Amino acid sequence: MTFARVSALVAALVVLPGLSGAQTLLGRSDSVFTWRGPLRAGALLTVRNHNGPIDVRPATGAQVELRAEKRARYGNLSDVAFNVGTNADGNVTICSTFRGNDPCDQDRNGRSRNDDDGWRRSVTVVMTVLVPRGAQVRVSTGNGAVTVERVGGEVSASTGNGRVTVRNTDGAVRVTTGNGDVEVREVAGAVRVTTGNGRVSVSTARGPVEARSGNGDVDVRMTTVQASEDMTFSTGSGDVRVTLPADYNGDLDASTGNGSISSDFDLTVEGRLSPRRVRAAIGRGGARLRLATGNGKLEVRKVQ
Repeated sequence: MTFARVSALVAALVVLPGLSGAQTLLGRSDSVFTWRGPLRAGALLTVRNHNGPIDVRPATGAQVELRAEKRARYGNLSDVAFNVGTNADGNVTICSTFRGNDPCDQDRNGRSRNDDDGWRRSVTVVMTVLVPRGAQVRVSTGNGAVTVERVGGEVSASTGNGRVTVRNTDGAVRVTTGNGDVEVREVAGAVRVTTGNGRVSVSTARGPVEARSGNGDVDVRMTTVQASEDMTFSTGSGDVRVTLPADYNGDLDASTGNGSISSDFDLTVEGRLSPRRVRAAIGRGGARLRLATGNGKLEVRKVQ
C-alpha cells in the first residue's frame, strides 16, 4: 500500500460520516454509559473523546460495544453526554460531548465550536470500545492515552497529549500525538507516526514507514520493504535506528548535527565523506532513505 493511498484514506476519514436522523444525546444522567450496535464488515468506526483515554479491543461478534465511565475532579457528570449515530453506509460514529461542545460537529479546520478547554478537562471520560475485527477505526481524544489492539483493519489514532499504542492490525496505521511516546507493533501495512515529544518504536512486517519526533529516540524495524517507497525518519534530539531486510536497496541520506553514523550495509558513497553527513547507495540504490537528527547517533541495521 502506497503512502498516497494512506493519505487519501486519512483525508476521507477527516470528514465524519453523516448521522442518520436527528441528533439525540444519550447518557447525560449516567455515570457509566453503555451502548451496543451493529457494524457491517469493513465499515468505519469513528470515536472521539473530549477528554480522557480510549481503549479499543476486538469484539467477539459483529457488534460495537462501548463502555464510557465519567470521572469528575469538579463540575457535574451531567455536563457530559454521548452522540451516537449510524449512517446509510453502516459507518458508526461515537462522540463524547461537553456542555453542547460536540467533537462530532466540527468546522473544516477540525476545531470544535464553543470550545471551553478548562471546563472540558474537569470531567474525564474513560472509553473502552470493542469492535469487530476487520473494521476501519479512527479514534481521537483531546487529552489521554489511546490504545488500539487486534482490530485487523486500517487505524488512525490521535491525541493532543498522551501515549499511543497500536498492535496487531493488517491495515495501514497513522498515529499523531502532540506529546507522548508511540508504539506500533505487529502490523502489516504502511505506517506513519508523528509525535511532538516522545519516543517512537515501530515494528512492521511490511513497510513503508515514516516516523518523526520533535524530541525522542526513533527505532523502526521492517521485515520487508516496497522498493519504490521513499522513507523518512527524523528527530530534533535523539537517536535514530532503522532495521531493514538484508536485501534492501535504496539511496541513503543521513545527517546528524552532533553524533555518529553507522551502517551494517555496504555503502557506495557519493561525494565527499563526512562524519556528520552521508549520501550513499545501498545495494543497487533506489528509493530515498532519509535519517536525520539534530543531536544523536544514526544507525542503519540489517534484520538478523
